[in-house]
Amino acid sequence: MSDSTTQAWSFTPHQHRGPGAATGPDDHIYSPKRHNGAFKAGGIKTFMGAPYCPPERAAVRGMGAKLCFLGVPWDQGQVVRAGASTGPAGLREASTQYFPYMFEYDVDLLTFFRVVDCGDIPFITGSNDRTHEYIYDYVSECLHGGAKVVLCGGDHSVPIPAAHALSDFHKNARIGYVHIDCHLDSVPDWGGIRNTNGSGVSRALDLPNCDRSNIVHMGSRNGLNPKDAMDFYVDNDIRLIMMQEVIERGVAACTREIFERAGRGTEAIYCSWDTDSLDSSCMPGTTAPECFGIKAREAIQIARIAGTYGADIFEISELCPLFDVSQMSAKLACCLAYHYLGSRAKTLREQGKEA
Repeated sequence: MSDSTTQAWSFTPHQHRGPGAATGPDDHIYSPKRHNGAFKAGGIKTFMGAPYCPPERAAVRGMGAKLCFLGVPWDQGQVVRAGASTGPAGLREASTQYFPYMFEYDVDLLTFFRVVDCGDIPFITGSNDRTHEYIYDYVSECLHGGAKVVLCGGDHSVPIPAAHALSDFHKNARIGYVHIDCHLDSVPDWGGIRNTNGSGVSRALDLPNCDRSNIVHMGSRNGLNPKDAMDFYVDNDIRLIMMQEVIERGVAACTREIFERAGRGTEAIYCSWDTDSLDSSCMPGTTAPECFGIKAREAIQIARIAGTYGADIFEISELCPLFDVSQMSAKLACCLAYHYLGSRAKTLREQGKEA
């Protein structure tokens, strides 16, 4: 990555009057006369309508961004069905249907976090390991630029290099790892291959500053969880909250537990959220939809609670618009990110802190 500087952060809404015609302080965002600027004419689609920023630390710093969106159009680490490579585009499209102002939290996400979209991470067709190197590099640049990251996959091998980047960024401190998924994703390898969408948790434990006491899983169920994946949790004494426990104890209590465990004595948290953790009735657009999962209302509740704790990297994976129904999955995934950010902004504001 280069170390060149770029222009300061600025937001110009792409409205019907044209992208350059509404630049005054009363023209958008806070104006009582006009709608917020996210509803726009067609143009280059970015997450939340945010300005584009090169994925370089100097550029991120130069724009004053506190949140970078990165897409990972990759599904060659997949061991189920493909299609998650279209996830980032689906999430960006869904974001065009929402204002960046979230009335429940009375906050404009775009300006509070000075959000930038750093585009899609490139990939090497046929090489999961080489592509993971790119993911590591791009995430690292955003972190070193002083920003948190919203990461959209892509298959669930994405957190392997992304968590590695977070681990190296906080190499002198411990990090926590939250894993919300229908599947355990803890096999030591899959047919001899170590870096697949079924091995994210086992690779997290390989990180030198990620202790087993700070790794926690929630949401697993049904028959696509092999015995060696379960053995991994038992052998390493890692907290495992299956879906049945979520139902019995309630989603709020379980969500608070996973973030408290991940944050205990740690400097940063990686939150990896697989969309197949949600019930197939509200999330058909995922690579491995399953019944008996988290419902949409519960998912929003999880996102809101997560925002009170915060995560340095908030990752949503396995979104697969190819199998979506009326964009319901993409819009729900987008809402997870928006409610997490809204809750995070409200929490920081109440604490007298900036993003």
